[in-house]
Amino acid sequence: MSSLMMNISTGFILLALGAWFSTLITRQYIGRRLFVTAVLIVSLIVPVVDGNLWLWINGAVGELSIMSMILLAGFILRSLAGRGFLLPSTRRHLYFFILLTGALLFPATLGLTQFDPYVLGYGFEISLLLLSFSILYWIFKQRQLAMILWVVVAAGEAGILFSQNTWDYLIDPLLWLVSPFLLLALLLDKRKANSSSRVENL
Repeated sequence: MSSLMMNISTGFILLALGAWFSTLITRQYIGRRLFVTAVLIVSLIVPVVDGNLWLWINGAVGELSIMSMILLAGFILRSLAGRGFLLPSTRRHLYFFILLTGALLFPATLGLTQFDPYVLGYGFEISLLLLSFSILYWIFKQRQLAMILWVVVAAGEAGILFSQNTWDYLIDPLLWLVSPFLLLALLLDKRKANSSSRVENL
């Protein structure tokens, strides 16, 4: 399962990179899809460091968290099909949630604090906490957030990644590092949209 999930993670990364570059080149979705297809082909046939780009990313990144895969899938769909399955409000909440979670988790794993919350991920405590959050999100009408947390917990209990730690299903270092930039970009887009709406109403 680990090898399969590593390849799926690599596929998501290359699709997302190709989708992002394609948005800089063309606004036509068919053109973007062709570009992404070319990126995937190049990653498999062009030699890079005793292998190819696919294998290099596979070895460098390993498995992404389930949360990363969900967010990447949403971005890829928005870029290549013009529609995503995650609402902007859902993404804002997720980025903020990831930012706070990583700020709690990763400094501790580096030994910067006396207590390491990462060890709790091997028990059911973190899964129970995530389920509690999902119930709260559901009560407050954030249904997508609730369902995403359910998927993370279910994947962790099924053990579809190599890691048996629930934290690794929720968050990874790469996602944490980019989350503030993604959150900022989303907030700027919202502000720009609000400004345009006010101008149109004048």
